[in-house]
Amino acid sequence: MVWNAHTDNMRSLCWSIGLLSVLTSLNEAWGEPFDYHSVRGRQGDAEQRGIHEGEALKMDRRSRVQGMRGFGPGWSGDAHLLWLGQPGDIMKTGFSVPASGDYTLSLQMTKAPDYGIFSVKLNGMLIRKGVDLYSGKVEIFGPVNLGKVFLDQGMQELSFILTGSNEKAHAKGGKEYLLGLDFVRAFPLQSKKPIKSVHSSPPADRTISKRVGFEEVQPILVKHCYRCHGEKGKVKGDVDLVKLASAKAYSDDPRLARKLLSVLEMREMPPEDENSPAEADYQSLLGFTDGVIIDHLRMKSGLPQVTLRRMNRYEYNNAIRDLLRLKGDIYPLPEKVIRSFRKYYDPASGQLPASVHVGNRALGKNQIEQHLLTGVTPFAIDLQSEHGFNNRGDELGFSPILMESFLGIARSLLGSPEFDGYSGISSSFFTEPPGFPRNKMSRLAEERLSLFLIKAFREPLQKSTLKRYLGLFNRTLNEGVDFKMAMKETVAAALASPRFLYLLERKQGNDAPLDPYELASRLSFFLWSSIPDDELLSLAKSGRLSDPEVYRGQVRRLLLDARSKAISENFARQWLRLDRLIAAVPDFERFELYYSRIGCEQWKLGLQSMIEPLLLFESIVVEDRSVMLLIDSNYSYRTSDLASWYNPGAPFKGKGNRGRFGTSSLSFARQPVNSRREGGVITCTATLAMNASPLRTSPITRGAWVADVIFNRPPQPPPDTVPEIEADDAKIEASGQTLRQRLIQHQVNPSCVSCHKRIDPLGFALENYDAVGRWRDTYRSGLAIDASGMLFGKVRFDDVVGLKDAILDNPEWFLRGFSEHLLSYALGRKLELSDKPAVDGILEQVKATHGQFSVIVESIASSYPFLHKSMALQNEQK
Repeated sequence: MVWNAHTDNMRSLCWSIGLLSVLTSLNEAWGEPFDYHSVRGRQGDAEQRGIHEGEALKMDRRSRVQGMRGFGPGWSGDAHLLWLGQPGDIMKTGFSVPASGDYTLSLQMTKAPDYGIFSVKLNGMLIRKGVDLYSGKVEIFGPVNLGKVFLDQGMQELSFILTGSNEKAHAKGGKEYLLGLDFVRAFPLQSKKPIKSVHSSPPADRTISKRVGFEEVQPILVKHCYRCHGEKGKVKGDVDLVKLASAKAYSDDPRLARKLLSVLEMREMPPEDENSPAEADYQSLLGFTDGVIIDHLRMKSGLPQVTLRRMNRYEYNNAIRDLLRLKGDIYPLPEKVIRSFRKYYDPASGQLPASVHVGNRALGKNQIEQHLLTGVTPFAIDLQSEHGFNNRGDELGFSPILMESFLGIARSLLGSPEFDGYSGISSSFFTEPPGFPRNKMSRLAEERLSLFLIKAFREPLQKSTLKRYLGLFNRTLNEGVDFKMAMKETVAAALASPRFLYLLERKQGNDAPLDPYELASRLSFFLWSSIPDDELLSLAKSGRLSDPEVYRGQVRRLLLDARSKAISENFARQWLRLDRLIAAVPDFERFELYYSRIGCEQWKLGLQSMIEPLLLFESIVVEDRSVMLLIDSNYSYRTSDLASWYNPGAPFKGKGNRGRFGTSSLSFARQPVNSRREGGVITCTATLAMNASPLRTSPITRGAWVADVIFNRPPQPPPDTVPEIEADDAKIEASGQTLRQRLIQHQVNPSCVSCHKRIDPLGFALENYDAVGRWRDTYRSGLAIDASGMLFGKVRFDDVVGLKDAILDNPEWFLRGFSEHLLSYALGRKLELSDKPAVDGILEQVKATHGQFSVIVESIASSYPFLHKSMALQNEQK
């Protein structure tokens, strides 16, 4: 749209007073889609100072990120943008400013023996000549002041023209020179306030605004539903609506009502070949169905039964690490995918660094720590639920053998030769003061165990419990061992106790509030995958944790703690099903570019691509951005190898198989996404490759992944009798058919057709990406690709960008699915019908803040099912 002075002033006013809701209303009035990148709860220091890191700027094919730590400490982020060209060549990049106004512009650059002389243009205008980057050594150069400039809101183009070289400079290859850009600084002369969290914004309009009676919807059912669901004995999908002749009949069958609500919300019924109800009729059906569910829940309220659960392997590691104040993990964990070589995750900073140096424990070369503590080996990994997470009690088994394993791990941990130097409480807890009399050691142990066991068991300490562990200490001490060994044996027993291993919640009847200790434990395992710290336990002991303001403050504190990285390591990895990438093996002959040979082994590009969506997720958490960026983001974190993979043409600068790309520790830089075909998690290489077959794409697998992960609407498993189609798309294309045509021809079972109509459009929208996630305009045979479809019977789209737009225009589809996934993870159980009111309430708050991550977390942590416990089982929900 064209901005005039009035609209520009209005936008400036909105920025200055921080009213995101006002700006949103103006956008809607002017027909602009909402920019979810504008949602930000925490601002990084570099951004407040107007700094744009060179390694995070847009790069062309001759640019890359170069780590600079080896040259000294002067480079911001320990890296810069490095470009190589010949005289006359131009390096183009760009940066963005949040508002129109006057700025002072400067550069920090690198000088070196083989660097050239450059002129600088801003948005096509020459602003500086003769920037000589030659020096006899590698060093920081700057600031290079470019003066005061007026910038319009949005992207600015910055160009560097290589005009020549210093007579002392050494050309690379006899004719090429380098440029190094550390950062661009655009500092506003009249600073604007950053966008604030909009917790106070009014709730978004509810989809269901009124209660509707059965007599109002029955004519709609007669016209659009009865013909297939009850009339003349025809009952599709085992759903007979004719026999349900009143609102009470629907309320008495909550499973059916829930199913109807789901298909109506997603516009899955009536089928595409039937006349659809008018929008007003749809709203009436939604209002009626929602009303009968609410009536049912009022009459038969109660949270579902929760099976007592133990810690999974990841939580067990974190809990012992925090309890014993260890320097690191107790054993190597490949499920902690990202291995960082220096700490970069700091939510309190409000900014994920522009460049991070990390490896991939699950797939990378030499990235699993070979030795942490001698003799300490992990127990088997706990498997992820089919449509959930690996923290569900009904799937976390506990056997006598496993209990012995826990005792063995604890003993080997405490007895390892490295332990005393690895634990921060070795001298203060396990060691007695010098010359301490042996006859007083029992009293000393009692004092120390009293505090230790409260933290280990996350509950008030009973005298009988203390007596039992003190008795073990005394018996061990009487066997002639020293104080330290007796304490270690006692702690080992505590670490193998169900009180430590299980998240215990005492039964107090139906829907009882969690007591303060239980609440502290539930909150810390949600956000840290670990035990409560001393502050949480102190608040639980005093009872102050139950105060709403104190509790909200603790939720925010835990989010700002570095231990909240567990949300990415434990939740995001499982939510995205990234473990599938480990087993994905594209055909080597057809997709040889996906492999790099190091020595005698072939390594998959997945070792790099697996990290990309996790770093995007972490940036959303740290910077408190909107989760809608998971659908479509204008930035990502990539290595130079991964960036070349997304570019058209041959990636990796045409390198052969040997050493084609890095396989160990790598630098990932924050980079602008150049096309909306990229960005977000749906179109990243990792998820596209892991949901494909060795020789071809798999639209069904990709569509089912989108339905499950993005919308939390997993399809039913296919019947065992469905025959496979050709594994190689070359055979399909040889017959003149596309994969889409072949799959449609393959659908002969009517029940299969209805399911495929739901998932196939989601998968075929991604058909322009081959089996390893690279863009293609046609099939290899030249046949055209049809990526069009309809989303939930409501929005038609032509390609993957249209699919993204449909989701962005209807954010409640994804926001509900994501909130349901995160709530299920927080509760450690599958969601049931009784959770619907809580999900609806969470969605109202999340929509009002455009998906801001902290609001989702705070809404979940304050929801009824999170704050309550129940052992009651609603039979109709099983």
